[in-house]
Amino acid sequence: MKFQKVHTIRDIYDGIRTGTADLSGAPHYFASVFDDNIGDYTQHFRLYAVTAQFMERELRVWAIYRFWEARFHRGIEPLETHPGHGGIVPEYDELSGWLNEQIKVLTPRPSFYAATFRELPGQDELPGGILRALEVAWEPTSA
Repeated sequence: MKFQKVHTIRDIYDGIRTGTADLSGAPHYFASVFDDNIGDYTQHFRLYAVTAQFMERELRVWAIYRFWEARFHRGIEPLETHPGHGGIVPEYDELSGWLNEQIKVLTPRPSFYAATFRELPGQDELPGGILRALEVAWEPTSA
């Protein structure tokens, strides 16, 4: 199983749901598939190739979030200052809006993928609750 870099995590709900990670060495947006029949997310993901411009902006949003996250988990910032709440960090709001519009028009790869995420070593000193750096192995699958 070949593990590749996870660049960002956009959403976590009972597991990792969206973000960006490499597939065959190239960055892709990934999103877990919601199954209306069971009313829940599946373990299948859609992957979408993204541009360098998308990744540049995505990584900037991630950096803003990670700065806040580290301060929050060290007790420096309250939850109310989360940049995702809007109106707190104008750059975050602007970039997120652009990214969300781009995500709507991305073309999915034809296959679904199963993901195996794992934490990278050497992160024991991080405060509890903070997201760890990850890597992922993708396996083509049927939905």
